[in-house]
Amino acid sequence: MAISHKNLAQIQKHDFTKELKDFEYETKFDIRGSKLGSLGVLKKIRGCFKNNQRFILCKVKGGDKLLTRVFFFFGDKTEYSLFLYRGVRMVKVKRHRIISGTPFRIFKNDEQLVIDKDDFSKKLNRLQHRFKRHNYRLVNLDNFLKEKSSLIDVGEMVKNRVKDFVFDSRDGRIYAVAVTFCESKNKVQKQLEIEYAGYLPGFKKKKLGIEKQVIAGVQELSQYIYKHFPKMLKPSIERKFEFVKMASDKI
Repeated sequence: MAISHKNLAQIQKHDFTKELKDFEYETKFDIRGSKLGSLGVLKKIRGCFKNNQRFILCKVKGGDKLLTRVFFFFGDKTEYSLFLYRGVRMVKVKRHRIISGTPFRIFKNDEQLVIDKDDFSKKLNRLQHRFKRHNYRLVNLDNFLKEKSSLIDVGEMVKNRVKDFVFDSRDGRIYAVAVTFCESKNKVQKQLEIEYAGYLPGFKKKKLGIEKQVIAGVQELSQYIYKHFPKMLKPSIERKFEFVKMASDKI
């Protein structure tokens, strides 16, 4: 089934919502042996979707590039990362779990965004639709950070991320295919992340539970991409938090 121009534009605009908003489902791969930059790697991956009738590439202009400095903190078995997104201060709050699966292990992360409400109203008014698929709350971030002053400082990194979306024409679900190059203390982590991002309504869904469908979709897309680039990609379970912690030699 082909995707309409209207639906393609909707996906490229990030104007869709998500099932199971409290969780993130993704696979990770280390990128090996490539001298390309992050966008170059993404463009290479785009090539495997040519003429695919099921997984339809939805290219995002410029890979929706995000270049930001991320500060990591830890407390009560929870990871906190502070960063700027389009000039807006926000904190990602995560608890990580790994689901054993076939052929890849999948991260199932509890995730919430805590966003400064003044920054949000001033700088993201026209982009509020991007957050429909997130579990987020708007707060006075200075007060939130004061309440978290006892957290352990883990370290920081510079994150360069580019991404596209992939639309599954069988059930209307959407996946983010992101390439991240991160640097901390002169160490570099290069990864591909394949994450369930949301869905378009109006497509038939299987009778399995939603989570089983989402996990199966992440696995099938991950396997499809991996089969095209087995020398470049290596399955990984290294979080960015762990990468920064090892680079900073903290905790």
